[in-house]
Amino acid sequence: MQSLLPNISKADFTYVVIQTLIMLYRADKLDVDHVQSILEAEFPKQMARKRRRRVGRFKRSSKRTGRPQYNSDDMLTPDKAAKVLSLSVKTLANMRSAGGGPVFLKLANRTIRYRYSDLEVFIANSAKQNTSQY
Repeated sequence: MQSLLPNISKADFTYVVIQTLIMLYRADKLDVDHVQSILEAEFPKQMARKRRRRVGRFKRSSKRTGRPQYNSDDMLTPDKAAKVLSLSVKTLANMRSAGGGPVFLKLANRTIRYRYSDLEVFIANSAKQNTSQY
């Protein structure tokens, strides 16, 4: 195998190819069969060795695409509430401090919780038609 760049090592080239394939696979641009065919074309000796040891195919877990489903009366931690709102936990804390954020509950020992229904109301009330409605 000869690299197009003369100053790059074989290990660095291999690393770049593998990382690019992983990135394209995670972005759903390539499936497992395409990744395998590219690897076999680039690294025939290594893939011939690994073909004997291979046990099974990669499986995509359903956790990657599944979003947690909450009931309207569920009490969420600030971490989970921040994920629902697509905000950072720090931004949510700043909103709690300054006001203007979603309604929250302060329980014993400084425990903060958000009702899922309150988060839905906050999202619905935050809808704007244009930038002059702030």
